[in-house]
Amino acid sequence: MSAQSGGSLNQKFELRSYAVYFDIVDSLAAEELLDCLDRATPVFKQVFNFQQDPPGSFFIMKNESDIEQATGTSVKAGETIRLDYQSNSIFLIGDKLDTSIGEVATRELGHLFFNNRVNEKELALRQWRTPSWLREGFALQAAYKIRTDSREWLQTGWGRLQEAQKSGQLIKPGIMTKDIHLIPDPSRRQIALFQSFYMVRLLLGIYCDSFFSKYSTLMGALEDMEAEACFRQITSFDFEKFYALFSDWVQKTNAWSAME
Repeated sequence: MSAQSGGSLNQKFELRSYAVYFDIVDSLAAEELLDCLDRATPVFKQVFNFQQDPPGSFFIMKNESDIEQATGTSVKAGETIRLDYQSNSIFLIGDKLDTSIGEVATRELGHLFFNNRVNEKELALRQWRTPSWLREGFALQAAYKIRTDSREWLQTGWGRLQEAQKSGQLIKPGIMTKDIHLIPDPSRRQIALFQSFYMVRLLLGIYCDSFFSKYSTLMGALEDMEAEACFRQITSFDFEKFYALFSDWVQKTNAWSAME
């Protein structure tokens, strides 16, 4: 995959190690995308242990046929985002995204970094070796931090988790193995996303950068290793015991401590 994969896209912006290709009518979207990535870079470097600014190329497409032409593969029904892991490229249909283009780009680049470093593999449709809550939690670290309303957003999310914890409605890890975005109820889906973000915040709070370093090294080197066995080797917790630790943390911790 290369810059020429953008086909009819005739504009290019560059910042740090990022490039975005677009049509001139999407200039504002391209500027927003790069601004968000600029602010996300320190978080990416901290969370994924990058020593240099990580690379990424983005293509703001008009429709599904543009993605098909650029990537050479048919688009599935409802597909608005496509990642090419080998080239660190992300193709987006700008006017069909679920939230702002900057947040989406940051989230998807987090997915790309996670999958590449872990040598992730899709075991079945929308199910990977690593459970969705762990993959999403890492992908959302920068995406939620660069929101213009980040503090209010994360404080609201923590409040919802505390309410769920009190009523016994936190989501068990086994339910969040497959893609969280497949959870049909929008409210429960958003709780799952907040929970994933904060479960990884807890991991980072306890283990700093050592968790991802060890997890990515083990999973990347041992293709047959199961995620839970790897997790247990690093933390001494299985997923259910870590969930219990997380539930206790939600009950006893205020939003400001959890966010930081």
